[in-house]
Amino acid sequence: MAKRTAIIDIGSNSARMAVYEKSSRFAFHLVKEVKSRVRIGEGAYENGGQLQDFALKRAIDALSDFSQIAKNLQCKKIICVATSAVRDAPNANVFIGEIKKRLDIKVRIIDGNKEAYYGALAVINMLPKLNDAITVDIGGGSTELVKIKNGNIIKTISLDIGTVRLKELFFDNKKLGNEVNTFILKKLSLLDKDFCANTIIGIGGTTRALGKLFMSKVNYPLSTIHGFEYSTKSSLDLIRKIASSSVLNLKSIGIKKDRYDTIREGCAIFAKLIEKLDAKRIITSGVGIREGVYLSDILRSSGGKFPENFNLSLESLKTRFSPDKQEMGFIIKTSEELFLKLKPLHKLNDDFLYPLVTAARLACTGRSLGFYQEHLHSAYFVLNSLNYGFTHKDKVLISTIIKFHNKKVSENDIRQYKELLPSVKEINWLVFILSFAKLLFANGVFKDIKFELEGNFLHVIYPKPSYLVKSAIKNINKPESFAIVL
Repeated sequence: MAKRTAIIDIGSNSARMAVYEKSSRFAFHLVKEVKSRVRIGEGAYENGGQLQDFALKRAIDALSDFSQIAKNLQCKKIICVATSAVRDAPNANVFIGEIKKRLDIKVRIIDGNKEAYYGALAVINMLPKLNDAITVDIGGGSTELVKIKNGNIIKTISLDIGTVRLKELFFDNKKLGNEVNTFILKKLSLLDKDFCANTIIGIGGTTRALGKLFMSKVNYPLSTIHGFEYSTKSSLDLIRKIASSSVLNLKSIGIKKDRYDTIREGCAIFAKLIEKLDAKRIITSGVGIREGVYLSDILRSSGGKFPENFNLSLESLKTRFSPDKQEMGFIIKTSEELFLKLKPLHKLNDDFLYPLVTAARLACTGRSLGFYQEHLHSAYFVLNSLNYGFTHKDKVLISTIIKFHNKKVSENDIRQYKELLPSVKEINWLVFILSFAKLLFANGVFKDIKFELEGNFLHVIYPKPSYLVKSAIKNINKPESFAIVL
């Protein structure tokens, strides 16, 4: 597959392009993202679905710029898909033909079920494993839902309700209240009993905007929207309030200006869906159709899923930034052995082993930015890039373990992220173990180191005496009183 690939998604409301670059067979990262609110569906829903000339011109102009950007970034492949507004349009072929003629880009119209599948494919590969959930992707012309069970896509459906469609049929004409609710409920009646789950995965602009709103309401310590969770109980009243609000009141609620045109319509749909699905929590997804289209291309030979125990963010960081493999392997192995050997002292739950080992894998990634303060660089990489397959609590803990290299952590040090972290005592043990594992590599020896714990004495059996290691051990910060004997 081409090293750089551009994925273009032409929705009813916006056209977006994402450019991905591969760093290994399955690992990739985003190098460019462009969005234009071309509103290709504007005027279509009140004119029998016919795409209007002014909207077509906007779309063609935006795609022309997308094409130029892709060429400048040396993309060898462009995959372009179009969704609801284009697939419903009687004159869709005119638009597709014009794009092919002018830009040599083939536009593929995908049906609603395929659109739903792509969104869900991104979610099951790029969020922590989902046992039972329903994805909800509210677009401009349609809303797609997918039932997920044990990490697998079970059922898909596409409903003809979207933000632009509702805006033109109801909100622009002041047909609100019972009329719009009746329309939405009629569409939702097509959902069968399988579409019921405790968890909703929100995909698309409406749910991302809501996620950001609720993050600001609670002064959430992270800015990462992907994986942010909140309860339906705490949010449903505000979602309903937005749906029934006037445009003039949206600012006072906290809605950003660029969402004024369709957020009320999206909330009207989302509120009814929350009630219908009987969901208790919402997880916001930062990925959707574009990632799904790309994944379906690179995962053709693996059934649409990453291999077992593969994590995209982890692999991407390792392949792009990890230094010496022997050093990394030593730190991982030693951290795990120390955790298990010191269990009688630290008494930590085994659930802490995975974040510790992950921290060991990524502890030296920051060296590619600069040797001095590499632990701070590595921690920053983790906090801002370890987004896929990890919960927010996971990545904050991993970043914290790396950040406080050989330092005793205080309550004040973790105050900003306290709600996402375990106790200071637990953190200090994990920081110590990783710091000690790195210290033991000080003279480059990476074989045959063994540990024995006798009461409060940790014996480190080295293949030969090491002055550098002995000196460093004297200065290491221990989480509690015990002796280290080399």
